[in-house]
Amino acid sequence: MKRLNLIIGKKQLAIAGLTVLLGAAVTVNYFVNSSAKQDITEPAKEVSSTNYGEAELVSDTSSTDSYFAQARLDKQASRDEAAEVLASMYQGGDLTTDELGMVANDALQLSSLIESENTIESLLKAQGFEDALCYLSDNSANIIVKTEGLDAVQAAKIKSTLLSEYEVSSDGITIVEIN
Repeated sequence: MKRLNLIIGKKQLAIAGLTVLLGAAVTVNYFVNSSAKQDITEPAKEVSSTNYGEAELVSDTSSTDSYFAQARLDKQASRDEAAEVLASMYQGGDLTTDELGMVANDALQLSSLIESENTIESLLKAQGFEDALCYLSDNSANIIVKTEGLDAVQAAKIKSTLLSEYEVSSDGITIVEIN
């Protein structure tokens, strides 16, 4: 009879812990963003992006709230899908130890991105922006803010807030203003 600690090793416990952490992060993100959900009756307007230092104004006020609500729903759906893919890969059963380690690393990275996005959005709202969305990837950051007029000082605050939570080059930062 094998001892239990030989069957369940440190790697399996670490992977299980990371999976639980990922699930908790997705759940927290869902509940945080679900409080901002509203009845969405019209589709969101597509917004093009500009580089840091340039601001683009989207002035259709009637759809601004709908845009942010729909964008949050889309963001949550894509994060849930990514988490589901990682969970199915982990539970597939035919992965090697190295592959399981890579899946665990991806899950940890996804969890970290979700946490950073939520923190940046909260900090921007605390700085006086009506609403904010943050999309992070390996080498870029897209920030969408709802404001009545974005000046250079506010753009610098957004960049500073972003860089305090996530490391990205200035070329990879895009700020879009929605009014």
